[in-house]
Amino acid sequence: MNSYQIAIIGGGPAGSSCALALARLGIKEVVIIESGAHDQFKIGESIPPESKTILRHLGIWNAFKAEKHDPCYGSCSYWGDNKRGYNDFLLSPYGHGWHLDRSRFDRFLFREAQKAGTHCLLNTQYKRASKLTTGGFELVLQDSNSKEQIIQAQLVVDATGSRSLFALQQGSKKIHTEPLICLAARFEFDPIHTPISKLTQIEASEYGWWYAARLPQHQFLVGLYTDAITIKQRKLQQVETWQKLLDQLPVISQSTRKMQLKKETFKGFPAPSFCLDKMVGRHWIAIGDAATAYDPITSQGIMKSMSNGIAAAQTLQQKITQPKSRFINFQSITKERYKQYLAMRQHFYQLEKRWPQAPFWAKYQQTVALNNT
Repeated sequence: MNSYQIAIIGGGPAGSSCALALARLGIKEVVIIESGAHDQFKIGESIPPESKTILRHLGIWNAFKAEKHDPCYGSCSYWGDNKRGYNDFLLSPYGHGWHLDRSRFDRFLFREAQKAGTHCLLNTQYKRASKLTTGGFELVLQDSNSKEQIIQAQLVVDATGSRSLFALQQGSKKIHTEPLICLAARFEFDPIHTPISKLTQIEASEYGWWYAARLPQHQFLVGLYTDAITIKQRKLQQVETWQKLLDQLPVISQSTRKMQLKKETFKGFPAPSFCLDKMVGRHWIAIGDAATAYDPITSQGIMKSMSNGIAAAQTLQQKITQPKSRFINFQSITKERYKQYLAMRQHFYQLEKRWPQAPFWAKYQQTVALNNT
């Protein structure tokens, strides 16, 4: 039976960043357990210029540059009125941001963690855990052939994303605020005859808000963020209905009408918003979206997860060197940042005043109690 100081369940940005940070702190007996192989399409995302500081801290800045993700020069939005607003990076001391190929970026982080000495398991599902009398956990894993494997770990990190698999098994509960669902599809465009801006585009509508961004290989991603009730009432799960609403947009449709929709890529993605009531235990900690999931309108997803992973690594190092120490400070800081996020989210939604009677905006503009975490 293999034993480790730390087992990280989940090999996304939070888990891989935590492993990389642990390696830089000299902690090598670490394993990442990833249920997939980072080969499935994930909805595109941009990271801002200041991500460079995180990548440098992890020692992978030069390797990231070699990946050659497309530059992102900021975002333009139509939110609150019909005037275009900009949040550009022209004056940023860090330069431009990046439009990520998410699957490739996740593979990159996972690979860099492996290079740093982390034991990495792909296509391996975490099934369950039991506490050891000596402290720590025994974890039951299952590979792609349904073969079970048992490992032991002194400490466990839940980096399973918004599923929060390990934390929920330990009795944690999710404190939800209104979730979203993203209905997204990819388009193909001719870069010679259809020049596309390298800005992310955001456009509010009566029934939700739209996001559009370039992807590698001459692809363009468009997503509608709305709620389940609106999807059902407007039959938005049908790609033809979704495209009809897209074609009615004043701005984003100007780009997509020159492109070819790849109907087979049309898919729904959950976008929850929650905070765990308990994100730490005596020998475990939840990080990234497993601990707190943010509304995409705040544009904090990947950076939040990576910085959270780094902070967790420092907390884990302290736990290893001082076994009687607790993770409570990490939890307090994470919850305080979640409260700040709720205030920011509410501010963004309340800026949009054009559809005061629309059910979607009425729901998401409601005041959220900031003391419920």
